[in-house]
Amino acid sequence: MRSVLLRIVLAATLVVGSLTMLAYTFIQTETQTRLLDNLSDWVVERARNDSVIFELARDNLARFSREFIRLYTSDVTVTEEEFWSYYETDQDNAVRMRREFYDGVYAEDGLYYEGLTSFIGNNQPVDDADLQRRLVLSTRLLAQLGPAWINRFENVHVTFPENAIALYAPGTPWGLEAAPDLPMNELGVIRSMQQSENPGREPGWSGLYYDETAQEWALTYQVPLDLEGRHLINPSHDVSLTEVMNKLVTDTPDGGYNLIFRSDGFLVAQPAPPASDRRWVGQMSLETIDDPAVVRIYELIDAATAGSPGTVSLIQNEVDDTWLAVSELAGPDWWFVSVYPGAMIRSSANQAAAAVLSTGTLLLVLLVVIIVFIIRRDAERPLAQLHEAAQRVSGGDYAAVAEGRVSLPRDLGNEVGLLANTFYDMTVNIRDTQNTLERLVAERTQELEAANSNLRELSLMDGLLGIHNRRAFDRDLERLFAEARSGHGSFFLMLIDVDYFKLFNDSYGHTQGDKVLQQIAQAITRSIRNDDRVYRYGGEELAVLFTCTSAEPTRYVAERVMTSVRQLEIEFSRSKHGVVTISAGLAKLHDRHTQPVDIVREADSLLYESKHKGRNKLTISG
Repeated sequence: MRSVLLRIVLAATLVVGSLTMLAYTFIQTETQTRLLDNLSDWVVERARNDSVIFELARDNLARFSREFIRLYTSDVTVTEEEFWSYYETDQDNAVRMRREFYDGVYAEDGLYYEGLTSFIGNNQPVDDADLQRRLVLSTRLLAQLGPAWINRFENVHVTFPENAIALYAPGTPWGLEAAPDLPMNELGVIRSMQQSENPGREPGWSGLYYDETAQEWALTYQVPLDLEGRHLINPSHDVSLTEVMNKLVTDTPDGGYNLIFRSDGFLVAQPAPPASDRRWVGQMSLETIDDPAVVRIYELIDAATAGSPGTVSLIQNEVDDTWLAVSELAGPDWWFVSVYPGAMIRSSANQAAAAVLSTGTLLLVLLVVIIVFIIRRDAERPLAQLHEAAQRVSGGDYAAVAEGRVSLPRDLGNEVGLLANTFYDMTVNIRDTQNTLERLVAERTQELEAANSNLRELSLMDGLLGIHNRRAFDRDLERLFAEARSGHGSFFLMLIDVDYFKLFNDSYGHTQGDKVLQQIAQAITRSIRNDDRVYRYGGEELAVLFTCTSAEPTRYVAERVMTSVRQLEIEFSRSKHGVVTISAGLAKLHDRHTQPVDIVREADSLLYESKHKGRNKLTISG
């Protein structure tokens, strides 16, 4: 038996162990795939969110361009006097918008100006009427449209082919602080929109640049606006890299970090990497980046995607043991890269697979326990039972086997079961005799239980009135209350008192009083429904428990009870009604009744109210 058990355990260990290792490998692979899919989804969503501001910039400036052309081609005029009501010349001969337009002022044109500045370098004359008109019209549009756009952008501004600019930028008085000789139209950002530099007149994003006046890194989206071949203005938005950097640092997958490349290999932004306290911001070429890991990241992406990551690309960096999730940002031709350590992915996958391994091990232990249990139950124990039975039979104790004091494995379909049935056949006569005796005892026991049941039922009846007594009432009330609380039906309780019963007994005697109670009990019994029951509650007090199983309303039955007693017309000269009457209170089970005694109290209170109203009345709860 032990040899068989050992072979079974070894076979089970081999099978379960193999299946567990297969499941371990599968779960590990699937978990790693799922984690990488989650990382890809996160990068796609992040890139989509970060691209919103670039798409919004295009929509805003398209609207600004339409509104400016509408105004510029209208008959709106701007006189030189009006122009100088907005502007003034400083001590360095630079023309700037007056300070009050930044601080807040209602101008003569009826508009409210705040957060607005404008600057024309001292190398640019401003006596041209068309330039003056374009500056004023642009300023008015900035005052109207700028406040709705500024919550997503650093500013909205308009540059001119002449060395001029108008800005809506609350918090940054750029036009008041710019150097008087600043050659804006010669710098790369604004110069890129000149007709000579941009003959196709395409809007576009500037490279990343450092704004010396605002002292921060920024990116500008510009739209060259021409009319009949003439360059008028460049509506534009600035996007500060500060917000992008903050999101780079704070909004990262657990354990990873983010960075941004320009498609041509320039590093735009990177937070402090795990082993460094540096934070890089700006357009750093691959030649100037002194971190080989960062250079390797770009080269891997460029080689794997042919310079076009698309919506998302997932790349393994085996040298640094990381995974790279890359997505293109719509607008400035940037790559958003999330770097996630491979060790963390393997750790998460191993944790999930380890749970499977633990489950498989536990399953193996349980299987071994079950096998041992079955062997002992179906082999070792039956043989031990047969050994004990053989010893009893050899000693002449047949009753022990026949009466089951020695268990036999007679149900087994093998040689052990055959042997057990032989022992059974040897003692069958003794067992039959024992069964006959037990049957006779059982019959006598049933008869005794029936007699006891009758006695118990009699103990629940009132001997005088022939109806159920207070003990039966308490039992039935508890049962109905419990059933109602469990959601099975509801019930009413009617408490009844014979009016002036003590006076009746004093007048006619107790014997006659008992007869009257019997008549009343019989009348009530005839009046109620089959599912209802009447009880003697105490003395001359009766109770009726009405169930809600009948279609007939309970209040009608209660009124019928009152009428049945009146119709007995039992003479009672000392009652103001001339006959024996009853008073009653009818209460329905309600949620406010937390225990059976609560409905009894309510019914008793209603009964008292009936007495207080002059008796011979039924009061029903509202």
